[in-house]
Amino acid sequence: MSRYGMRSSPWPAELLRGLRPLHRALLLLSLCVLAVPLWFAARNTYRFVDGHRATTEGYVHCEWAGPCHGAWRLPDGRRGSGEISGLGFAADEELLTGIPLFAGRTWAVADRSDLLISASWQYTITALGTPLTLRTARNNSRNNASRQ
Repeated sequence: MSRYGMRSSPWPAELLRGLRPLHRALLLLSLCVLAVPLWFAARNTYRFVDGHRATTEGYVHCEWAGPCHGAWRLPDGRRGSGEISGLGFAADEELLTGIPLFAGRTWAVADRSDLLISASWQYTITALGTPLTLRTARNNSRNNASRQ
């Protein structure tokens, strides 16, 4: 019961009730799109916490305008390999060995702070986008309710 004695429905129900079917679908789609940067932010945060300092083993191969790939040894002796983000080598620098990395079993970055910077931007996008999306939906809901 509300303080005025009438039973009110929760705000999500009121919001959805006031939206047209197309607007409901757009709201759902927008919230799903906003979940993508949140997922990447959580992944980068996990990597920032769970990763280890490592060094490359053997040579690193970098595509001309693409990512670098290589192998590395983790502190516990396990071997990791895969894409290495954040390396920008010229052709003659690929022959370097022992490049310091921050890595897990299947991923590596040249600089650990890149993970934190990416996660910060991704959390910011989600934190700003969600209230903006809900506010737009609430305004549409109120406009539709006042027209009826």
